[in-house]
Amino acid sequence: MSASSPEATIIRVATIAAAQECALYEGIRYSSESKASGSSRGYVAGSGSGYSNAYGGGGSSSFSAGGSSSHSASNKTSFETFFVKDCTDNFAGIRVAMQAALAASGTIVVGSGGYVLTGRVEEVVPTGSISSDRSATGSSYASANQGLRVAMTLNLADKSGRIIFGAPIVTEIETGSAAAVRGTFAVNASSGDGLYSLLQRQLALAVARKIAFHFQPLLVKQGSGKKVQLNYGSPLVEVGSLVSITSTDGSSSSRYRVDSVSTGSALATQFDDSNSVGIAPGSIAIVIEKGDPAANQSRMERVELP
Repeated sequence: MSASSPEATIIRVATIAAAQECALYEGIRYSSESKASGSSRGYVAGSGSGYSNAYGGGGSSSFSAGGSSSHSASNKTSFETFFVKDCTDNFAGIRVAMQAALAASGTIVVGSGGYVLTGRVEEVVPTGSISSDRSATGSSYASANQGLRVAMTLNLADKSGRIIFGAPIVTEIETGSAAAVRGTFAVNASSGDGLYSLLQRQLALAVARKIAFHFQPLLVKQGSGKKVQLNYGSPLVEVGSLVSITSTDGSSSSRYRVDSVSTGSALATQFDDSNSVGIAPGSIAIVIEKGDPAANQSRMERVELP
């Protein structure tokens, strides 16, 4: 799919605002700290405090798993500096990323004279999870991960200023993880600027998908049942992404995982055990965004009974 087929939609990316004063985002205080330690027992911990939304700031997030050890490792990375700096600049970094993602969609031309896209960052919330277990021998198995969830709203207006489309956007990034298993310890964390670059990219692609698919929907181009080809490819559709595809008659839907992408198309294989008989060319697909509860649904395997 290219910008010249069939009619490209012209969009100008305008203001990306904050729901409150940028100084309040300093309350994120998201210094991502991941730790792992242990010998015969393992310990994992992560912490992140504060949130910022349209109603103010506050709150905290922390987690840990018990155990003792002679080994330890830790990694801290500050996210706050980069987020607040971009906020002060009216999220220029996110705006530029959106322009690039829209231009790469193959269906959007970024420029003046058409629609105007505006957005507002609503909230920034730390997230985290922890799991641990202890074997009969007393060894501890533990893992932890932490992240950041960012929510924003977008509106698309025509030349008269009338809003013709709007949508909420929610995305999550992982800011750090740690694990301790049988005396083996691993910690993973990225730099603050690296994390913010990842956030910019994910938000930009999520926005570009909402806009591009509004004008020219993501759908099955070829194939049916277990394997299908979609009418969009890189960068809007990424390898490993989950998509929900609805049958042409609307009676059922199935989840698919994207196996490969190229310019203008992507190949996907059914990822669940639902009835995919009605999935055929013309079936509408929706990308399941990171942070969407549907991304964490279990995959059911079909098992033949004796």
